[in-house]
Amino acid sequence: MCTARPTSERHIMSFRTNLSYLRMSRSMTQEQLAMLLGVSRQSVTKWESGKSAPEMDKLLKLCEIFSCTLDELVCGDLTSRETQNIPPASSAPVDLCGYDEERTGFAWSISLGVGCFILGPALLCLIQSAGDVLGIAAKTSETAGAIGLLALVAVGLALIIPASMRHAAFVKDHPYIEDFYTAQEREQCQESFIRHLVGGILLILAGVGICILIESLLAKDTLGAGLLLGCVALGVWSIIYGSMLRGGMDIDSYNSQSAEFAEIPVANDGGLTPKGRRDRIAGGLCGAIMLIATIAGLVMLFVPGYATPYFWLAWPIGGLLCGVASNLTSAFVAEG
Repeated sequence: MCTARPTSERHIMSFRTNLSYLRMSRSMTQEQLAMLLGVSRQSVTKWESGKSAPEMDKLLKLCEIFSCTLDELVCGDLTSRETQNIPPASSAPVDLCGYDEERTGFAWSISLGVGCFILGPALLCLIQSAGDVLGIAAKTSETAGAIGLLALVAVGLALIIPASMRHAAFVKDHPYIEDFYTAQEREQCQESFIRHLVGGILLILAGVGICILIESLLAKDTLGAGLLLGCVALGVWSIIYGSMLRGGMDIDSYNSQSAEFAEIPVANDGGLTPKGRRDRIAGGLCGAIMLIATIAGLVMLFVPGYATPYFWLAWPIGGLLCGVASNLTSAFVAEG
């Protein structure tokens, strides 16, 4: 009996021969097989060249795909199997992994979460302005506005964090995806992206115009700032959503990035790969920057003497500094 992974030279030779034969007999590319197994194309290449062997769960999945036993796959000779008894693979690429649903859901969650972050300060300004008009005590309106702000921040985090974790798990489970989008679908997505981009820019410009008009006619700075931030939130949501949907159709970029993601944990010498080292440094810097930005924002919101209606600028500035840190890390951290 042969029920273990192919470890001996004879078993590896038998396995690589059987795997290559079964794949080609189905007119299946290495990319298609990798997608079905949830591995990278490079892994399939290494298996067929005898440089490595799959884990037991992948062996069992191969047996299921090619309708053979584990003994036959690892120790037997399947090259004599009649090819006509093996159903050919579909020639038209299809979404076997649910990638399109993941792409849409991820774009929606991230864009809506970012929009909530910007809506928080907008709600704070609008509540304070309403308190002034209705004669509500400033302390009461400020407290209500702060509660609304924190609630929207919590909603944004509740959208972004789970979506990011799900997406990371999806990338790990499906490091390679065959491009199944048609030219018509790409054209429709491009048109949708243009609409979202133009609409978002117009919303932001409209917010600027409304803010200037209100401040000049009504002298209501807080009201103008609230409406401006509300329009900015909608515009940013529209731009991010359209951009992420369009970017998600770049399957080649997804495959290359997921292949790098799979290589991040450890290198052959037991240390981080160059990309993993850069990502760890950038992640640490960005985490520190955003913590400092959060402290600064809370101080400007609650500490007497430092309070300012522009406390919310701490987070956008922190985000920009994170981008600077990421670019500097990519530019100056050594490859080797």
